[in-house]
Amino acid sequence: MADAATPTLEDLRDVPEAAWLWDAGRGRIVWANPAAIAFFGGASLFDLIDRPFDEQEPGVEALMNLSRSLHRGQVETVELKFPSAASEVPLTCRCMIHALADGRPGVLAVARSTAGAGLARADADMAAAFDLLPSAAILVGRDGGFRHLNAAAQLLLGANQRGALGDLLGEQAQADQLLARIGAAGTVVQHRALAVRIGIRDIRLTARRLNREAEGAAFAMLLLDDVTERRALELKLSGAEPAAAAAAAPQAAPPPPGAAAAGSGALSEADAAAFEKLGKTLEAEIREAKPRPPARAAAPPAPEAPPPAPPRRKLQRIPDQVRLPLENRPEAVLVAKDGQLLYANPAAARLFGYETGEDVINDQALSNRFGQLGQALPRAEIVTDGGSEIEASVQMVVIPWLGGPARQFLLLPAALSRPELRLAPAAAPARAPAVPPAPEAAPATVETIAPPEAQRASAEVIQLPMRQQSGDADQELRAILDTAADGIITLDQDAKIHTFSAGAEAIFGYRIADVAGKPLFDLLSPDSRKVVRDYLAALQGPGLAAVFNDGREVTALVNHGGTVPLFITIGRLQATRSQAAFCAVVRDITQWKKTEAELREAKEKAEATSRQKSEFLASVSHELRTPLNAIMGFSEVMRLGRFGEIDNEKYRGYVQDIHASGAHLLSLINDLLDLSKVEAGKLELNFTAVSLGDVADYVLKLMQEQATAARVVLRKSMPADLPNVVADLRSMRQALLNLVSNAIKFTDAGGQVVISAQLMGNGELKLRVKDTGIGMDEDQLRGALEPFGRVITEGREVQGTGLGLPLTKALVEANRARLALASEPRKGTLAEVTFPTTRVLAE
Repeated sequence: MADAATPTLEDLRDVPEAAWLWDAGRGRIVWANPAAIAFFGGASLFDLIDRPFDEQEPGVEALMNLSRSLHRGQVETVELKFPSAASEVPLTCRCMIHALADGRPGVLAVARSTAGAGLARADADMAAAFDLLPSAAILVGRDGGFRHLNAAAQLLLGANQRGALGDLLGEQAQADQLLARIGAAGTVVQHRALAVRIGIRDIRLTARRLNREAEGAAFAMLLLDDVTERRALELKLSGAEPAAAAAAAPQAAPPPPGAAAAGSGALSEADAAAFEKLGKTLEAEIREAKPRPPARAAAPPAPEAPPPAPPRRKLQRIPDQVRLPLENRPEAVLVAKDGQLLYANPAAARLFGYETGEDVINDQALSNRFGQLGQALPRAEIVTDGGSEIEASVQMVVIPWLGGPARQFLLLPAALSRPELRLAPAAAPARAPAVPPAPEAAPATVETIAPPEAQRASAEVIQLPMRQQSGDADQELRAILDTAADGIITLDQDAKIHTFSAGAEAIFGYRIADVAGKPLFDLLSPDSRKVVRDYLAALQGPGLAAVFNDGREVTALVNHGGTVPLFITIGRLQATRSQAAFCAVVRDITQWKKTEAELREAKEKAEATSRQKSEFLASVSHELRTPLNAIMGFSEVMRLGRFGEIDNEKYRGYVQDIHASGAHLLSLINDLLDLSKVEAGKLELNFTAVSLGDVADYVLKLMQEQATAARVVLRKSMPADLPNVVADLRSMRQALLNLVSNAIKFTDAGGQVVISAQLMGNGELKLRVKDTGIGMDEDQLRGALEPFGRVITEGREVQGTGLGLPLTKALVEANRARLALASEPRKGTLAEVTFPTTRVLAE
């Protein structure tokens, strides 16, 4: 924030602290920056300008008093409390007089760093990266209160859910249980159905404990991923029953091996039950675990009947772009998650005296030690099941893994982890303090033990730009960014890579040492490089592209060959003391692209099938009309006795039935033909200026006789200055004729049917047919819009083909309008045809 005593509004526009300009005399906000808008739960400044405040609200009352007591140039620090805001935490604000647009004095209130102070103390480029995360992210305190929400979290959650974890989950008991699990396990993944701003959604919660003990500091980071559509698409493609999916959705168990790599979020019932049982067992072991005995203590005597050995675990299948770099590393690397070892590279197997990494993860002593370890160790004595002991330093980072974040441990034997064997870095790292050498070990002796490649590897680990931290806030934020599955990359002014998160390493298959200082364009395909260049140029310009940042789709060139589709979002950083000028967030969209292609193929196949059906109906209907015309013509001649009277009365009745049945069949075929033509796109329409008043008069003349016979009042109510619409005259007459005919059929004697039209304020024109008939419930209304669907009412039988409303809806939509039906039993039905503004002709 500006250091001036009275900053300008432009100075406060992009600062992280909330700032408002109040018209205290009227108790209204006339200006606010984005942080201040979010504080009151608004989406834009217009939400706050139109918002009334109660003068008795503590914060408003204090501002009104300040407007009367403050003098120009005077700055006063006060606490403002707004119970009407999303958060009731008092804000410490610097308040000063600032002129309003009409010259009256207003009060400018600038909040000091609040719940997000810990985040603001971190490097500006890292803080911006947190807010740019596409997934909703929240920093949660030990008490369950929310310390900071990024933009995606504020957009996802409603105003009443932004205060605490209990508000989000709906029950404080569930929030307390989740916090306890985070404290015990470190990382917890759950799937829950949560009521967010847009309704009930299937949300995947990924919570990770942050090792911060300072008062008021964030205790954990919570990622919220909306997986509703993804699960629905997967269920649709797999043909699974919705009921089974609903039963599996609340399970909090992690997915089976390989599920995350394939992009699937659904579990079978058996797998879900197994993983739930495993999760409960691990939780119980963590809560009831006792301190391990010293590593050198004698083993207890074996029982007389030893329990059966646990089943041998297998290494998880992981993508080659992740596996190969780990296997090629000269250092021992272990990966642990959910209380057990998941992976060990060949160097780790050699270090512990095993043949394969699978032998390492089945060593119970190692699995127990590293499965519960949540921090780096300068020096540790590691004991295996076989009794061998290894002294080494342990470095820990959080990496993306199958089913959620995991902990990666880098083990350096004691001889290799001593300072005299490392290349001197430019600045001492804060995360892994140097280990003092053992006093009895001479430097010359140690140098003969350490091979040169191990020395280079150790030096490389120390000098990684991604691992150079400065302070607790940097460490916390680094852990936050490494937890995210999305890749976070910061770039300098020339688009060269400055930092590379663990998620980016997993996506591209490169370590930070391989790409630091190289242009980002080297990691992209040729056609994507121009896209990113134009993107960066737009962010640096003054145009709208620098404000409305919607991201781009690009193709990445990953290590060891191959390409991966990515969605990249780049934001400009404002930190003057940082070398980073841009922050890029990349997300792997391989699974989405695959699902999109499958859905597109299924859609094209369904459209082709529908088109073939419609063409078949059109062809068959056309062929049926020729013989039917002969039946109708000859039966009409016989009915009228053109060539002589039919003496037998029964024959005359038969002829009458033949003619009536033929007329009914001809009406059905005509409707089928018109409906199939519309669906096949072969209905010929002649769009002209159509007067709906003339169409209504035409229908009234045709239907008056039927209405009189049914003793139903038929009338019209239309303004004289109703504008014309662009439509096809014949099809609009047929559509209105069907609506009025249906209304008369389902209206009892003494009722009425009204045809009306109205020009709306937004420029749309609505044509309505309202009756006082028997009406329909929701199920009957849905059935009436289906082909051959007929409304069956007890005690009332109405003849019909069941094609009137479906054909009417098709004709209305062919004229670029919309048909809507509203009905209620015994209260009548309203049919409304809406013409958009583009189809309404101006006067």
